[in-house]
Amino acid sequence: MKTKWKLIWGGLALSVILVFIVFNLSGSIETELLEVKPSTIANTFKEEGTIVPQIEQPIYPLINAKIIELPVKEGQKVEEGQVLAVLDTTDLQFQLQQLQGQLTSIQGEQTQTFKDLELQIKQIELDLAAYEKELERIQELYKMGAATKKELEEAERLVRQTALALEQEKETLRLFQEQESSGGTTRFYTGRIEAIEAQIQHLEYQINQGTLTAPSKGTVANLSGKIGEMAKAGVPLMTVFQEDAYQVEVYVLAEDVTFLEKGMKVNLIQDRKGQEITFPGIIREISPTATERLSPLGLEEQRVKVTVDFTSDTNNRVIPGSKLDVEFTTEKMENQLVVPQTALFPYESGSALWVVRQGKARVQPVTEGFATNEYVVIEKGLEAGDLVILNPQLEGLKEGKKIKNIKG
Repeated sequence: MKTKWKLIWGGLALSVILVFIVFNLSGSIETELLEVKPSTIANTFKEEGTIVPQIEQPIYPLINAKIIELPVKEGQKVEEGQVLAVLDTTDLQFQLQQLQGQLTSIQGEQTQTFKDLELQIKQIELDLAAYEKELERIQELYKMGAATKKELEEAERLVRQTALALEQEKETLRLFQEQESSGGTTRFYTGRIEAIEAQIQHLEYQINQGTLTAPSKGTVANLSGKIGEMAKAGVPLMTVFQEDAYQVEVYVLAEDVTFLEKGMKVNLIQDRKGQEITFPGIIREISPTATERLSPLGLEEQRVKVTVDFTSDTNNRVIPGSKLDVEFTTEKMENQLVVPQTALFPYESGSALWVVRQGKARVQPVTEGFATNEYVVIEKGLEAGDLVILNPQLEGLKEGKKIKNIKG
């Protein structure tokens, strides 16, 4: 009896094994297949950029003075010539009155000492040295794009004017020495008057600079001063930018910028509440030098400033100071048979793909071409319409195995 049951159970076990073998030989595997079609493959990289106005003018005083009026606020729209700030020029006006008094009384002067002239020359020399030092600073800032041409021209003008005043004072001293020995004073006093008039003109110019006005129509931004605070010469008090045109400034790694050139098209991608909005752009300018910048991890990197223009209407959907991604495409190929890198596997001396032909899995050797981090061009071994198994590590996958597309 026991022998009979053993035979029965043995027969059942054999039947199960046979069914399992038949199922494995005849059953199909369900998996996702890729139908190969001609497509575009591109090598791209992204960097974070900042939206800035194309035209933004800093408003800065040329004198150190207290702010006594500030009739504008952040974000206010202004017209060309509109008053933005008024500085206290009381001290300068007192100096002007003193010089005007000197100019009035000099006509009656008959004598003059060498000491007075020498002191005046020393003072002008100190002023000239200070202006020259300031000019050097402005020139460096201008080279880096941190100072405007107007600032540079103003600094140069102050140096020229002060140098001229110094030469006039020295010439006055020389004439005084000559005329003192000969008894003549007319030329001396003429030169003296001209020197004082030059100082008066300089003070009048500085007083006029106490009222800061908008250089053009625009919007006030980066307002940093308050009434009662001191405004510093050469330090921007605010900026005025035009809202009708924006650009993007992005700093690209020095090793990547070699693949870029002026006129290259880019994509400008901004994330808004989880939705990506893309604007077309074009590279307008690439800085000729690299600068050191800190990465998000705090590492120093050599990066090059790249300026990108929007090439379509943004419909006021961009805000200056906001961030977006700039996508650069360095290489691009069209009408290529492309598969994911992960679908490939080593085969003999090259690579291969699992393809499905007549419903069954087949190993297909292929020749690879241009590749990115994710995709690769198949130059030989595939044709348009071929079905590729995306997961070469699929359990049970082997030659001749029936395959069913889970998307089919």
